Amino acid sequence: MKIFNKFRKFNILYFKKFSCKIFNKIIINNVGNQFYFNPPYDYVQNITINNIYNYLNLSRESINQWCIVGVHFGKEIKSILKNYPNVNLVGFECSKRYIQRLKRKFSLNSRVQIINKAISSTNGTANFYETSLKGNGSLLEIGELSKRSYGSSQKEKFLVETTTLDTFYKNKDLDILWIDVQGAEKLVLEGAKETLKKVKAVFIEISIKNDLYLNSVTMEELDDILLENGFKLVLLGTDFNLTGNALYIK
Repeated sequence: MKIFNKFRKFNILYFKKFSCKIFNKIIINNVGNQFYFNPPYDYVQNITINNIYNYLNLSRESINQWCIVGVHFGKEIKSILKNYPNVNLVGFECSKRYIQRLKRKFSLNSRVQIINKAISSTNGTANFYETSLKGNGSLLEIGELSKRSYGSSQKEKFLVETTTLDTFYKNKDLDILWIDVQGAEKLVLEGAKETLKKVKAVFIEISIKNDLYLNSVTMEELDDILLENGFKLVLLGTDFNLTGNALYIK
């Protein structure tokens, strides 16, 4: 009887592990059909990576130029390159914590260009503020919402070179713009007035509240800017503290 119980427990445990693997595989493989159970902000990110071409009524092969502002370690880049065989990706990252590792990671990939600059509203230099959390550095100092929600605190500060998307993409095409800059999204858009005219979709980090970072932009402000530039909101996913991700398309 003891042997039988041990065997049954082993089978139940194995079944649970096996079921989880199969279920996760099913979820991932069907993300194009929007069968995905994940936190809302991750849902928006995964749908953008896997299904943006359908939202734009395009083929995967016709997505050619993708830009990520705020790359961190670039975990999403592998999936983007896999899903869009003709895409070339430019990633901007200015953090001293991540830039060298990031450059090494993609040094042999001819489809990826990593640029050690911050994207802002002007060309020049600016202070960049790191926090106690990974991937949460910003051109803005952290606000009370970040401290309350995540227990984050201000860490090192350093000077970085800034440029604008209009400067970089002058006489260049761009299909998908991905912005993850921790409250400084408005600065990116202010320096992209011409670039936005040719962009087909914008994936952007949002906060409904205004104190995630000092002087950070709210979703309401971002929504006004993007609507004025011909975009419409098609996906929105927020966390418990009303921060998250949004997808806009033309």
